[in-house]
Amino acid sequence: MKKVILPFLLLSFTFGKTVNAANPDLRAPYAILMDFDSGRVLYEKNADESVPPSSMSKLLTIYKIFSLVKEGKYSLDTEFTVGDEAWKKAKAMNANSGSTMFLEYGEKVKIEDLIRGIIVNSGNDATIVIAENVSGSESKFVEELNELSKELGLTNTHLENASGWYDKKHLMSTRDLAILSRRIIKDFPEYYHYFGEKEFLYKKDLTGNKDNRNKLLWIMPSADGLKTGHTTKGGYGLSSSAKKGERRLISIVNGIKGTNPSYARFTDSKTLLEWGFKEFSNYVYYKAGDKVLDIPVWFGKNNTVAVGVNEKILITSQNGKTPNIEFRATYESPIPAPIEKGTKVGTLTLYIDGTKFNDYDLITLEDMKKCNFIIRIFKNLKQIVLNIVG
Repeated sequence: MKKVILPFLLLSFTFGKTVNAANPDLRAPYAILMDFDSGRVLYEKNADESVPPSSMSKLLTIYKIFSLVKEGKYSLDTEFTVGDEAWKKAKAMNANSGSTMFLEYGEKVKIEDLIRGIIVNSGNDATIVIAENVSGSESKFVEELNELSKELGLTNTHLENASGWYDKKHLMSTRDLAILSRRIIKDFPEYYHYFGEKEFLYKKDLTGNKDNRNKLLWIMPSADGLKTGHTTKGGYGLSSSAKKGERRLISIVNGIKGTNPSYARFTDSKTLLEWGFKEFSNYVYYKAGDKVLDIPVWFGKNNTVAVGVNEKILITSQNGKTPNIEFRATYESPIPAPIEKGTKVGTLTLYIDGTKFNDYDLITLEDMKKCNFIIRIFKNLKQIVLNIVG
């Protein structure tokens, strides 16, 4: 395995005028701001503490059902039945100020309506109906959600129920919520529009819970998601995202209590998102298909093959600051021919200011055929001679 270090200093990586902006002033005791494209964290405050996520944990249920629909196991028109246990649990929650889309025992409800009922109405009943129809019981569904959280890299998450109802063991960190929110937007762009809906009225004669609880959709025009959360012990929180031009940011605030805490989660989120848009910019270092380097080839028609990346490598930096950028390529050398275009042959690792940030696949950008038999013999003899001389 050969390692090659490709250092680059971005001497012109300065966007706008130099600023020395203070961090945003937030009420939230737990917060994080992440750039969607690069995944870089721009601001964090107690971001790794596991705290009650309240209904924001419903995002794991949403991720799960989006996955099942995208895989073809269900369609958006598939109907789930409201079972006895789901109805009883939801009814008890509703009696204690829980959120609902007013489902009744025995009803058949389309998955699309249940998704909207969770996202817009924060319906506990909708969440439990999905859990029981997908997995047979809410407890089994929660086991699957905890496994899913591990697969997604959520290291400070453990759920006890599907709805986010308060339990001292039902916990998530704001970093995990940001990672999950990013994955929802990235993995399911075709379904993301549901998060921007301002109202959903499932039953025409029951209008008490039709408006989206995410009021950031009204007070910040560029905002288009994601999910509110509130329990008495956990406080008020919000997973939000906004897009300006080509840039998207993700913000999580949680644990807000005191005076007017519900509104504070929206003003905190707006402050954090606007600060991120103003103080940071993105730079595309490599585009998908760009050449990074040439790697030696054994018995190929050419001595080297061009390799690059199959995805955009984008770097987020604070305006007026120039980060030290370093790429380290790791690959086997030489690579034996034949080689097909698009074959993974190594890894490109990005370091920002000396800290590892991300790994990217190095792929071949062209086909490489074997040279003919006579040339292979000549190259083999040449290599033997070089080894003897060396």
